[in-house]
Amino acid sequence: MMQHGAYSMVLYISEGKQPELTNLLQQIVDNDVETNGIVPFKQIKSIHFARFIALGKSIDVHGQEVASRLVLTTNYDMPLENHIQEMVRVAGPGLWRIFSLCQNFSSGNYNADMLERFLLSQNIPSETFYVGVGYRSVQQIHNENLLRKAINEFADGQRALLQNEPAQAARQRIINFVRSRPDLKWADSPEPGPSRAFTISRYAKLIGIIALLIIFSPIILPFVIIWMLIMLVFEITELQAPNPVTKDQIRALVARETQLVQAQFSALGNIKPGSFRLITMKFLLQSTNFLAPYIFTKGKLSGIPTVHFARWLLVEEGRQMLFLSNYDGNSENYLRDFINIAAKQLTLLFCLAQGYPKTWLMVFGGAKDAENFMAWARYRQVITNVWYSANKEVSVMNIFQNSKIRCGLYGEMTETEAQKWISII
Repeated sequence: MMQHGAYSMVLYISEGKQPELTNLLQQIVDNDVETNGIVPFKQIKSIHFARFIALGKSIDVHGQEVASRLVLTTNYDMPLENHIQEMVRVAGPGLWRIFSLCQNFSSGNYNADMLERFLLSQNIPSETFYVGVGYRSVQQIHNENLLRKAINEFADGQRALLQNEPAQAARQRIINFVRSRPDLKWADSPEPGPSRAFTISRYAKLIGIIALLIIFSPIILPFVIIWMLIMLVFEITELQAPNPVTKDQIRALVARETQLVQAQFSALGNIKPGSFRLITMKFLLQSTNFLAPYIFTKGKLSGIPTVHFARWLLVEEGRQMLFLSNYDGNSENYLRDFINIAAKQLTLLFCLAQGYPKTWLMVFGGAKDAENFMAWARYRQVITNVWYSANKEVSVMNIFQNSKIRCGLYGEMTETEAQKWISII
């Protein structure tokens, strides 16, 4: 069973080196993100998605300047150690060139062991890491997409014959075709999913947490009420911070949406000041991180059915938050989904970000103020200098459909079940 991780690194760029770094990242894009000679992402087989962001200087909520930073993130097939070793093996010298333009990194001769240790030491844990399509490796997603294409091509050529025989016979004809193809030999057996022990352990944790909450609810409830009242006072008294987004800024962001199926979103914002807000923010994000695998399943993040991976990171000692996601479609529709489908859930996670539309009790208002929400999201969105997707042709829906097609090659089916399976081919 494959599990996924979120690697995140944030480095301060050396003084005066941001133009050189930005130029180096642009070379990756200009020379093909997949095959360039600096970081040839396609050769790193453990990566689902990756990005580099060169953040310019910014001002935190206290008015203090934050130096320019480099962000590197990957969504990878675990374990982390193997992923890091593969990155060093494939792209070590290129990564060394990039990091040498940052503070606290050696600018001497390339050393693979030193680079591996550095990468491991710089990983920042996500406060929330959401996996929309779980338990599938990069290679499995690729293979199952090829399988669907091969079956579709076969079915198109046999359409008249397949339509004039019972569904079970048509299904067997497709199975025989797959088994006759040496290049599809891997599809002879199903991919192992989560084991029973893993599933039991996973739900035992959830049941345990629920039981503890019920047992201690008489003690917890007064604290929750006081906490909510304090938050309500903050919400009533605080002023709406401006989000002066410009049309030129939006054009620069949208111009990078060149993919036909998938896109990325990167945003950086300040957290409202005060320890109370920071503790609340961490609690909300970490609670979501725990609950997401149980609540937001089958590629639906708060009901939005297009998200492959998303993460929330707190940086600068909790003064700022990075939100990064990989999704299907374009940013306009993506942000509209926030408003129309998941306003309350995502307002809960962003309500403590500076400039977010005013909220009440952390779930009301917020994203429902569509105009201010769109302005806030675009103002906080940052340009992603380099973005890579290993399986850029497939949407979340495609991935689930492809797995259903593969699963239909195994076991027995009734005539009705076979008809339903054939209908998705």
